[in-house]
Amino acid sequence: MRKIVEIAGNRQVLRDLWLQAGLQEVETYEIVVERTFSDFDDYWSTVLGAPSLAAQLAAMPVDELVEFKEVIRSRLVIDVMGRVYCSGRANGVRGRVG
Repeated sequence: MRKIVEIAGNRQVLRDLWLQAGLQEVETYEIVVERTFSDFDDYWSTVLGAPSLAAQLAAMPVDELVEFKEVIRSRLVIDVMGRVYCSGRANGVRGRVG
């Protein structure tokens, strides 16, 4: 898994892979998204509804889930009004076949 993350996290590596595959006019770009939640509960309800996480979180023992939730809370940017700010990024690549 780590190798995939290292590749996807490096735009030059992605570009080189696409060029090696024979694509032309290869371009890479960064996609940045930001989201604001009204408070931590709003954020957490979204997390619990995420298909990729819901089953794993539901399977956790309650005490571990509570601890995990607090760790997540401590790592978020929360303003004085309680709003939660999140951002993320992904690399994109496009090219033309032949």
